[in-house]
Amino acid sequence: MRNVLAGWPGAQATTVRLHNGCSYTVCAKYWVPNSPIGGACSEQGPGGVWSVGVDGGWSAATMWAIANTGCGGQACNTGPPGGVTQFEFTIASSGGNDYYDVSSIAGYNIAMQVVPTNGACPTIICRGQDGGSCPSGYYPGGPDETKACPSGSTDYDVYLCG
Repeated sequence: MRNVLAGWPGAQATTVRLHNGCSYTVCAKYWVPNSPIGGACSEQGPGGVWSVGVDGGWSAATMWAIANTGCGGQACNTGPPGGVTQFEFTIASSGGNDYYDVSSIAGYNIAMQVVPTNGACPTIICRGQDGGSCPSGYYPGGPDETKACPSGSTDYDVYLCG
């Protein structure tokens, strides 16, 4: 499944690309709570890329992947399960910024790196809990590690197993 949001008002101001750098197939998903956007999923083999056009309606959105599985038979229009690493983001907030982070609060299953195409915006790397390179803010009770980037100035590349 490929989501391009054609015809959505204000669509595709920003693109989020999920790159499967893993040696196995993943079921990549996103969810936008309390919104008619809802959710979708896309099966990505090794080296696959899923491009999703997003706009200012994407508030408190999450994107994640389930390892070693395709999407067949899975519900795509639902929020994230426990046990998964999540890219959390809000596009075009009222403050004029995009806000984003990587969270392992609900669990950790896949290394994730978020690289904005605007080099002035911070990259986030989360390669593992318990001695890995997930900053403490990505754990329950950790400090806030949310990053900001001026809205409309960047796209986001999310790398799995990177």
